[in-house]
Amino acid sequence: MTISESDCLTGYVLHTRKFQETSLLVEFFSRDQGRCPLLFKGIRRQQKKQLSSRAELHLFRKLSVQRVSRGELAAAKVVESLGDYVPLVGQAAVVGLYVNELIYRLVGRFEGQTALFDAYDRLIQTLRVTPLDLKALRIFELAMLAELGFGIDFRFDARRQTTIKMAEQYDFFPEQGFRSLARPEDSGYSGADLIALGDGIMSDQGAKIVKLVVRQVVHYLLGGRPLKSRDLLGSP
Repeated sequence: MTISESDCLTGYVLHTRKFQETSLLVEFFSRDQGRCPLLFKGIRRQQKKQLSSRAELHLFRKLSVQRVSRGELAAAKVVESLGDYVPLVGQAAVVGLYVNELIYRLVGRFEGQTALFDAYDRLIQTLRVTPLDLKALRIFELAMLAELGFGIDFRFDARRQTTIKMAEQYDFFPEQGFRSLARPEDSGYSGADLIALGDGIMSDQGAKIVKLVVRQVVHYLLGGRPLKSRDLLGSP
């Protein structure tokens, strides 16, 4: 068969597992074709040329790969590593694992998500410089949910069907959004903080709110099944 340009993918390794005696099965997140499984045959053989290719299949390394067969589980080979590779370590690596699991669990296979890929790419580059940039993580989480059709509207009161008011308090429900509290004296999310988030302002308090509401939405989308990476981070 002839391999065309459409068989070349730019992306990142999300997850790997051993396949048979010498191969690796890789979940690859590509810019143009989304999440797709790729089979790297014989890459675990203890030979120099195989070892160099296998080393390139690290998490968080941006790669160009080429599919050399067709089908839902295509065989592939590494073409090249793109850009300078600086491994994520410590908390940055744990944040990366959390994000990888989000994509692995929530993004369907073969669904092109160019905006989501670009957001992921920006986050990985940020984590190389600032290992625990939680505001950057929160921005990515919001972008991911928006791309998946579950964007959070920080300016809309679902109970009153009107805009959020600065002086009021709100609760959040994944299937509805923010709802003004029936009793104003109850404690909830500040309308002023929600409006700021709606304006794209990510304060420290805003980042805390995003963390909580994203956690609720992800829990809802996963049907209550836990994320394994949260055990590593404790509370990302």
